[in-house]
Amino acid sequence: MTHDPDTTLLGRTPGLDEQHFVHDGLITKHPIRAVALAALRPMPGQLLWDLGTGAGSIAVEWCRTDPSCRALGVERKAERAANARTNAAALTLPGQFKVVDADLTQGLPDGLPDPDAIFIGGGVTETLVTQCRARLPIGGRLVVHGVTMEAEMLIEALHRDLGGDLMRLGVETADSIGRLRGWKPARTVVAWTWQCTQ
Repeated sequence: MTHDPDTTLLGRTPGLDEQHFVHDGLITKHPIRAVALAALRPMPGQLLWDLGTGAGSIAVEWCRTDPSCRALGVERKAERAANARTNAAALTLPGQFKVVDADLTQGLPDGLPDPDAIFIGGGVTETLVTQCRARLPIGGRLVVHGVTMEAEMLIEALHRDLGGDLMRLGVETADSIGRLRGWKPARTVVAWTWQCTQ
């Protein structure tokens, strides 16, 4: 865990190593996070919804790109929401990143201000995507990641029906194999990006 709310230690470029966050192991890994932030395209003064925020790594990285960027994370698991709040306090400016305790299987929580961009990192459903699309302004970006077969099938159907960009991301890192070294693959991530045009 690192304390750097004003970005003077680690800078503003997305892709912070996981060691800088408090998390339970389920965190968007730093190369995938950098790709997600490139698709989300944070701009000064904009608001991100990070749905299924977990450790809050996407929201944290969004906020770090500019001091005027803000994020709302929604998380149903109390321990993960607590981790996200800890990461917000350590890695963003006061008030930049707020966490809402809510279960997205019941739909979007009431009272959320309209976002400029939305990231769904877990628990994607067709209903949730429909609700999110309705809240985005023209030019708003929606990025959905999935690692399960169920999420992949849904994301592929969304891409077929709505367009946007679809890609599969695979990352391998060097690891020990006895006294030698080899490549250790991470779970493949399916990523769909859609932009509101009307």
